[in-house]
Amino acid sequence: MDIATIVLSAGKGTRMNSEIPKVLHKVLGKEIILWSNEAIKNFENKFFVIGHQHELVKDYISNESQAIVQEEQLGTGHALSVVFNDESFLSKTYDYVLVIPGDVPLIQEEILNSLISKVVTSKASIGFVVSSVKESFGYGRVIIDKEDNVLKIVEEKDASNEEKKINLINSGIYCFGYEFIKNHIGQLSDVNEQKEFYLTDLIELGFNKKEKILVVESSEVSIMGINSMDQLHNLEREAREIIINMHIDNGVYFQDSSTAYIDDGVSIGSGTKILANTHLLGNTVVGENCTIGPNTMISDSDIGSRSKVLYSVVSESSTKEEVQIGPYAHLRPGSNLGSNVKVGAFAETKKSNIGDGSKVPHLAYVGDGEIEGNVNFSAGAITVNYDGENKNKTIIKEGAFIGSDVMLVAPVTIGEGAVI
Repeated sequence: MDIATIVLSAGKGTRMNSEIPKVLHKVLGKEIILWSNEAIKNFENKFFVIGHQHELVKDYISNESQAIVQEEQLGTGHALSVVFNDESFLSKTYDYVLVIPGDVPLIQEEILNSLISKVVTSKASIGFVVSSVKESFGYGRVIIDKEDNVLKIVEEKDASNEEKKINLINSGIYCFGYEFIKNHIGQLSDVNEQKEFYLTDLIELGFNKKEKILVVESSEVSIMGINSMDQLHNLEREAREIIINMHIDNGVYFQDSSTAYIDDGVSIGSGTKILANTHLLGNTVVGENCTIGPNTMISDSDIGSRSKVLYSVVSESSTKEEVQIGPYAHLRPGSNLGSNVKVGAFAETKKSNIGDGSKVPHLAYVGDGEIEGNVNFSAGAITVNYDGENKNKTIIKEGAFIGSDVMLVAPVTIGEGAVI
């Protein structure tokens, strides 16, 4: 069974009031279009329709997918017609075509597979995902007759007052028979409020032709789309809850999940405690049995097991096991801490390696440093790494003791066991 998967991601997202293309806005640290990539990662014959600022959007499409540019955005039906006139698409014939919007980040692969399976098994010409929602404003309403036959989908701006009361809405996720689209895509009309070609009109065409049309129902959260900053905010709130519950199921404790912000790419080991107002961002990895927070932000960093990070900021850095950071410490990019290292109150590190058992207890700065194991770097001591033109390195050998208020003017090397 040959199936083509088409992701419609050409829209500007006017209601977002942003210069950033809609599909490049982020949900839990990951661009919306990357969520679409994830949902269809196991599918073959993937095509992304891109339009507004397509030069930027194209960079986020996986190598396994083909980008097709919709130069002028005249609606979802027009986007599909662009695909059916593209040589890269026409180089092969398919049995079915799966169409999904590029702005529905939480759709799951299981729902897509269920839709495809139902359409193929029933030999239907059209199948699409629907959901019963609390607030249907902005969505296309699904009109069904008394015998549960799908009649049509009415867009918000074209809906009557009675139709606007319907809470069964179209998700924008379809599975069509290839031949059905090929034979009917040219019959779409732009006679509507928006003066656009609606993909949804294919449903009404199918009903009029007595084609078999079926629906698959999914949860409201899974089909939430994004057309405004308010919708982005609401969807991210739902996504946060899903991600946090996943970590809870894996043995992570959250003191206050309402103030925890965990990006989609974050990994947290079992037994770890996430205290209030903690932000774990990017590709952060936190080991087992750690305590993180409160009031802590860690981005794109690895924190070793049994470590504590208190009231601190850690960026693009790494630690081994049983490290203590904070309160009010700042690990800037390139800080690498060994086991049993302490970086204490109001201390700062940058682009430095600090060996096992070493301590930078408080009110100190280590930049461009190579500090070996069991070094004590006392309060107020700093590496003077910048001479106004160049950054220079400070090397401190095993077991050295650097006293309070010492200025190590780089480049300089402190020998093993030395006391300054």
